[in-house]
Amino acid sequence: MSELLTLSEGAVLTHLVTRAELTDGVLLAADDLRLWARLADGAGVPLAVGGLVRTSIDTGAPVLTGPEGWLAGVEPEDMIALRLRDGAFELSITELADFPAERTIRVVQEFGEQALDGLRAFAEGLEPSPGVPIDVVVLELLMKAPETFADPLPPLAPLLRNASLELHGGRVGIVGAPWDPASVADLTSLDIIRLTLVRSALRTYDEGNDLSKAITYLSRSEVVLAKIADEVEREPLGPALIEALPRTESAALLLIARSAEGEGRSFEAAELISEALFIAPDLALAQRDAAEYAACRTDPDAPLPERSAHLFRQLLTYLYRPARRSLIDDLIGLSVRVAEPALADLALFENDVVGEFLDARGEWLRDDETALLESWRRTPLRLWEVLDVTGEEITVREGEERVTLTDELLSQQALPGDLMLTRLLDDGAGPHVFGHPFKVDPERREEMLALLTDPVDPYAVAAFFRRPRRAGTPPEGDGPV
Repeated sequence: MSELLTLSEGAVLTHLVTRAELTDGVLLAADDLRLWARLADGAGVPLAVGGLVRTSIDTGAPVLTGPEGWLAGVEPEDMIALRLRDGAFELSITELADFPAERTIRVVQEFGEQALDGLRAFAEGLEPSPGVPIDVVVLELLMKAPETFADPLPPLAPLLRNASLELHGGRVGIVGAPWDPASVADLTSLDIIRLTLVRSALRTYDEGNDLSKAITYLSRSEVVLAKIADEVEREPLGPALIEALPRTESAALLLIARSAEGEGRSFEAAELISEALFIAPDLALAQRDAAEYAACRTDPDAPLPERSAHLFRQLLTYLYRPARRSLIDDLIGLSVRVAEPALADLALFENDVVGEFLDARGEWLRDDETALLESWRRTPLRLWEVLDVTGEEITVREGEERVTLTDELLSQQALPGDLMLTRLLDDGAGPHVFGHPFKVDPERREEMLALLTDPVDPYAVAAFFRRPRRAGTPPEGDGPV
């Protein structure tokens, strides 16, 4: 530690203080003051006016603590300067009216170069994170040019963010860096770098920026293109970026199409996909999207019950697109993975994904199909009691209403007395179960009925099936049928 103190002697780091920090009597040290948090860890570092500055991680992120009143005189939004001199910290307020611009540029350049090196090392499996520790970079700057932090410079966090870098847990990386290593576990090292650089180019785009390298990376890796296209559908591109993308490139057209799809403009997206396929007929991602759009146009000679089954499958496909996939994932997180088919019903209807589907793709549907989907939107989720099962016919009751339907699969799984949480949808010929019902323990009937208020909370229903069963309840008491 003495070597670090010697190396850091005379250096000053700045920080913009918040009201919350002053209330707690601490200084956040995850980013701007990261090096000082390293030095103050353990025994602490003396404060020039008396007392010790120590590092605490009781709240998760590191903070600097000091003696009672050590931040007296500091106001919210004040810029403080914390300098190490003669082995002790000196705390003062600074205006930063004038600071050495060339040193600020040097800091930004060093962090940028090391962030890129860190990304390469992560992609090659040499480092566990795509970012570099802030304190390590500051120390290297002090070794290369000890005068770098001799005068107060702008706080590191906003300085680096303005330079299109990302801060995460005390590390700095390229914008778009894969901070969750599992998200790129299936990518090659080259594709990890391509993915990050494309993300960076799109997320930091400013008018006049050159996007040619990003388009080249996308064109050379369909895996990267698929991930970026999914991200664009979840977070559509801005008008300026769409305007800047070259429509002579199939990869660019795919991104513009996915952006339109994410905003609910499927008809426009379908036209763009056609343009992309004209340029690159073998582009698999565009082929898949084109097939999905084409599937919205059904055979007019097919009976409505047959088309209704097809429509339900199209709804599920629409639900699982990137823009809405989180709806089902969130429900699975509250419930159990095996219940996913049943949870899809909750995601579709309680979030009115059916309405979104009609708005985005309704012009491709026939009048009777639109009317059918509108009736589905009005159909509530209900708890049905199985009364009888005869062959492929199953009779259920809810209150005074009795319904008999034909279902080969359901009739093989349901038994008289079972309680099924499901939505009976009209298929054009009568009631039909398109989704996967939940089986509810009869002892929990009232608990479930209490959840079936208008509107139904899909998250509460999903969580119902994850709760521990009461003592004595059979293992098959709750869950998907």
